[in-house]
Amino acid sequence: MWDRELEAQSRNVDELPGVIETIGVAFTRLLARPWIVLGPILLDLYLWLGLKVTASPLFLQLADFVRPVELVGDSSAQILEDQASYNLAELLSFQLFTIRMPTFLPSLVTDESIRVDGWSPELSGGPWWLLAVLAPLLLAAGYLIGSAFLIAVGDVARDRQMHFDFHETVTAGYRLVLWILASAGLMTLISWPLIVAQGAFLYFGSGTMDLLLFLMFIPIGVGFVLFFFSAYAIVLDGATAAQALRSSYRVVRAYGWQSLAFIVSFMIVTGGFPYFWRLLATVAPGTMIAIVGHAFVSTGMIAAGMIYYEDRAAVVDLGEAVEAPATA
Repeated sequence: MWDRELEAQSRNVDELPGVIETIGVAFTRLLARPWIVLGPILLDLYLWLGLKVTASPLFLQLADFVRPVELVGDSSAQILEDQASYNLAELLSFQLFTIRMPTFLPSLVTDESIRVDGWSPELSGGPWWLLAVLAPLLLAAGYLIGSAFLIAVGDVARDRQMHFDFHETVTAGYRLVLWILASAGLMTLISWPLIVAQGAFLYFGSGTMDLLLFLMFIPIGVGFVLFFFSAYAIVLDGATAAQALRSSYRVVRAYGWQSLAFIVSFMIVTGGFPYFWRLLATVAPGTMIAIVGHAFVSTGMIAAGMIYYEDRAAVVDLGEAVEAPATA
């Protein structure tokens, strides 16, 4: 998956900080400017105490639309009906395959346990078409908020003065969307034989579907590792979607095992701590602690990812992948 000779050569160029040291540097810089976590905290407070806009009218309409489809109609409709209580305001919380806005509430399966007695403003009615218009607007706003947050975290990771540039924020958000489309297209291209086989076995009712679904995780897992740092390249280098994929690939290829160790550490910390926070989020004070703690820990790990990527991108000859940003 990566070039061991290139990895050895890269280690000889400069002695880079290890995974644990990089995480330590990130949290040290975050402690110097902890107010950066106010963004996700305020968003979490709105998702907790603000108006909840349920997707019920939209999802029930979609369920009626897909139900007549053969083979997958009934199961798809059931999924939509089960998710009818989804809060569309959670679209404001930026979510990517490898990085996300460090908000706590979207990680909960249900918000029933954290509701404040006597206070649960909710909008569950209205025409479905209005929600169909509102959803992409909230999603676009979420990407702008997320891009601004990541740029601010980048300033903390680089230990430089924080700044805000609207054009830079919009450009980063736009390129992150293109990166998602490019990543999805690349994974589909790699996995298309398995996708075709799944469709055939689903049609004929074969019992090998589980095996094919398992096999699909192989290219997805490899792609997740190789392109893990793509979003960081977009935010830090101003890279286009294609340049970001190439940049991440070359860093992971040059520092394979160390990159894998960092990615595993990142997933353990950002995925493991929410289980602890949920134990606290049974009363209002515990929920507040969980919101602040999750924002701080996850923001620190995002900053660590940026430091890890930039340190190694400076060593590896990335060529055109990190040249002056071109129009996406």
